[in-house]
Amino acid sequence: MNIGVDVDGVLLNTPEFMRKYGERYFKRPPADPDAYDMENMFRVSHKQVFFFGLRWFLPYYCRKYPPYPQAGYTYDKLIKEGNKIIQITSRKATTAHTLIGFFSRRFLNQWLRNNGFFHDKLICCEEEGVSYQKLMHCQENNVDVMIDDNPITANVLADHGIKVLLYDAPYNQYLEGDGITRVRNWSDIRKILCKEEGK
Repeated sequence: MNIGVDVDGVLLNTPEFMRKYGERYFKRPPADPDAYDMENMFRVSHKQVFFFGLRWFLPYYCRKYPPYPQAGYTYDKLIKEGNKIIQITSRKATTAHTLIGFFSRRFLNQWLRNNGFFHDKLICCEEEGVSYQKLMHCQENNVDVMIDDNPITANVLADHGIKVLLYDAPYNQYLEGDGITRVRNWSDIRKILCKEEGK
């Protein structure tokens, strides 16, 4: 089976990171703690988010922030059972041809390796139009199931016949539909995808 896996919000708790470190940086609680991105969560500009990123995103989140429990163990089981894993992500700056882009790609690769997320391919998408980019990459790589947290991406993939495991998050609570299965943790994912159910 070919399994597509997003990174942010799926391998690590991005909503928690944004709330906790955004509140520390902007020195106020979030305006919308359930928002998908920093701009809407704290009602700030792209420029303000850029400087937040220099302080917390690149040096800490991209290098040291811990993954979700059981994620690495589940990866190991999936690979040992003969599955292919394709990372498909739209992490900020990874497609930029700049120094920040270079470090963002490098830190992403290092973080994945350091936490046991060995994969067959890593694909970085632009943030704009990411849902249809992910669809294209899923189709090109014959992805059978995609694990993602973005509700728009989940709908687009499911509408085109790709099964989606929707990683539970505050911003996707409204979503349900054919081809979409909500998962709340990596134990749920392991029970669905691994041959030894419940282990």
